[in-house]
Amino acid sequence: MIEWHKRLLKQMMEQFNLDSYQVAWISFLEGVVLTIIFYEFF
Repeated sequence: MIEWHKRLLKQMMEQFNLDSYQVAWISFLEGVVLTIIFYEFF
């Protein structure tokens, strides 16, 4: 399962021309947005 996830992430990084730093920021911002949504609605 972990190897599958690594391959999928690597493919998407290549497809969208992202490096690991950009992926980390995207993940962080996604977490912030989801936290705000859950805080406001639940």
